[in-house]
Amino acid sequence: MTKIAIARCGSYVRNEVEGAVRKCLQELGGLQNFVSSGQKVLVKPNLLAAEPPERGVDTHPEVVRAVLLELLALGVKPLVGDSPGVGSLARVAQKAGITEICDELGVPLGNFNQEIEVKAADGKILKSFPLVEEITEVDAVINLPRIKTHGLTRLTGAVKNLFGCVAGLRKGEMHFRLQHADVFQEMLIDLALTIKPVLTIVDGVMAMEGNGPRNGNLRPMGLIMAGENPFAVDATIARLIGLSPSAVPLLASAMKRGISGLNATEIELRGEQLEEFIIADFQVPPASTRISFRVPEFVTNFFRHYVSPYPVIKANCRQCGICLQACPAKVITKGQESMTIDDRQCLRCYCCQEFCPHDAIELSTPFLGRFL
Repeated sequence: MTKIAIARCGSYVRNEVEGAVRKCLQELGGLQNFVSSGQKVLVKPNLLAAEPPERGVDTHPEVVRAVLLELLALGVKPLVGDSPGVGSLARVAQKAGITEICDELGVPLGNFNQEIEVKAADGKILKSFPLVEEITEVDAVINLPRIKTHGLTRLTGAVKNLFGCVAGLRKGEMHFRLQHADVFQEMLIDLALTIKPVLTIVDGVMAMEGNGPRNGNLRPMGLIMAGENPFAVDATIARLIGLSPSAVPLLASAMKRGISGLNATEIELRGEQLEEFIIADFQVPPASTRISFRVPEFVTNFFRHYVSPYPVIKANCRQCGICLQACPAKVITKGQESMTIDDRQCLRCYCCQEFCPHDAIELSTPFLGRFL
């Protein structure tokens, strides 16, 4: 059995967040069960883009602050960092309110600009990862994701958040190398098994539904959640937003690999009752049609182009060019009046939709995909 703790938290008011984080840690037996005094610990929030806290794109700074306070009280030496998809860590952390928290508490912000190749002992798809150097310099990683939807993985939680430990532009390179959605999901599993976070604490006060992980709608969920097993945490998030874990492609792949903590019978819930927080009508993107990657290329191409959702540029596009930078396949061009996506060459990685700051890209499912 793996323990998952849930604490009610209706707002980002400082005292309320601190109390909820502390309650979760108490339900799990205390922070000392995961880290020890004197250890150097990387605190890994979700810092997707340079957005203010009220936009709900990044892990809220009050959640980061509450976790750092608990670590400092234990005598731990924390370090905060992430590798944002767009922009430097310094700029994103400043805008997201994380730099102010770090300065207040005297906690350093990582550089996250040097990479080192780390072996993946349990890797199925990759045998090593180009990770940020800080990963090899700390004794443990504490994962701080936020509950949001995602075009490729349906939800982005504990496992997907660890993709930010891959160095800079190497993330786009991985999208290009691992073009099939099921292969990419397997890589994320490999990554989580390589990094092995000792603890995940989830910002679920305000969740993002719809066109996440940047341009969706915020919806109150009112909780902080924590657990040791990131797969069990994601399975619990799935249930909170009305999905069976098997309906989340990444978790379905993890089940096939025999990873524990995905079935409800393997999870011991502590604290508040899960049923009190479930949002049955939570707006979640459709799942990409999954096929085995051991089939002829023309079959996978057919499914990709005629079944899987594809990105569409809307009329409110401001031609800022961020999607051009984000596209690993370089299939977006800028015309005099509009941006254009070459659908035939599109990887269906949805990086353009993920990083667009103006909610100008949406996912559209072809007729055959909707029919299936």
